[in-house]
Amino acid sequence: MNRESPLSPRRSDLPTRAAATHLIVIGTNHRTSSLDAREWLLRKASYASLRKAGGPRPPWSDVVLLTTCNRIEVYALTEDPARAAELVRKTLGVSLDERMLYVLEDRDAAAHLIRVASGLDSLAEGEEQVTAQVRSAPSRRPTRASERHLAAVFFQAARVAPSIRTLAGVTPRDASASHAAIRFLEAVVPIERRVVAVIGTGKMARIAAKELRPHAEIRVVNRNLPRARELAKSLEGEAVPWADLQTLLADADIVLAATAVRRPLITKQMVRAAIRRRQGRPMWLIDLGFPRNVDPGCRGLPGVHLLDLDGLAPWGQRPPAPAAFARVDHRIRKESERLIESLRPEAFVDVTALRKTAEAVRRRELEEAFARLPDLSEEDRAIVDKLSMRLVNRFLHGPTERLRSLPEERRAEIVHEIVAGLQGGSG
Repeated sequence: MNRESPLSPRRSDLPTRAAATHLIVIGTNHRTSSLDAREWLLRKASYASLRKAGGPRPPWSDVVLLTTCNRIEVYALTEDPARAAELVRKTLGVSLDERMLYVLEDRDAAAHLIRVASGLDSLAEGEEQVTAQVRSAPSRRPTRASERHLAAVFFQAARVAPSIRTLAGVTPRDASASHAAIRFLEAVVPIERRVVAVIGTGKMARIAAKELRPHAEIRVVNRNLPRARELAKSLEGEAVPWADLQTLLADADIVLAATAVRRPLITKQMVRAAIRRRQGRPMWLIDLGFPRNVDPGCRGLPGVHLLDLDGLAPWGQRPPAPAAFARVDHRIRKESERLIESLRPEAFVDVTALRKTAEAVRRRELEEAFARLPDLSEEDRAIVDKLSMRLVNRFLHGPTERLRSLPEERRAEIVHEIVAGLQGGSG
């Protein structure tokens, strides 16, 4: 049976198979679709469904799925953008007459990815959490290979994100959906001396709880009680067992839910039961989850005020000043041009030359080492061979990803110098 080495790219991943000259993105975000639609699309979007749609000869050489609470997007490298976009649209089950999906190509797609990574396309403009999500998105693919090129594109977009935010004059310090929720509560709901139930102990829950602590009594509930106790202790609050969630809903003035769930954990039936014990007191439900933590049907119940991520959007928008916007737009255009240039076949030729030279040096050094160790068994030789291959791949991975992001002339110059050094110093 022919087995592929996990360190070697599959034949379909090699740049010599297809010159993936076009970068495209097909997706939707909080500006083009509702939370209902995004949750529906989230169930449709998967690598398994994309693999099935592409068949044995997919129209893309690489594909990355990016999903956050604000967006579901598919990025692909392809020679046939129209066919690739059509297959993704069918995978998501969206008809041509629906306008929730956008399709961007080449520089527009690269510029969009940079804006996303910088947090400028988020509900909370300037957030930094999305930068980490962009950087890690390629690693979530079910298969990985050193010669898959979208990883370099995503890495470069995440790398320039902090400087883009600085240029825009936005700071991530108070840019998140949690901070948007706090701004809403401070403006609309008198929170002084309120009982606030925080459901969850993740980053979003912690941010909200910390901001609310000076004005409210915090009660933390989580399926993992020790984690609830740890967060409650840091806030001088109270940890509540998960089994007491129903009682907490009846007691709290504000319920802030931020957990990772597949379906709502606060149901309409639970809220109805809580209402009967509240003696007419209003109930504020702030749902920071995606998918949602609170059944949207609770919105119609008497005395209940439910705000989800879409409802918080106006409280997260802080666009850059006009002058800053112009500077940011110019910088993003320059960076997007560099990204697209890095996807030209010439980039692959340069990097391939570097890898071929490194492989030749590895084999030569290995042969010399084996000549000095004639008593090594075949099994030992195989172990040493594999070890040297792993080391070379590991050492080259970062530099080659960086090389692909450089302009063509600069990249060729650096590769030429490195190759000359390897060839000259290998004796």
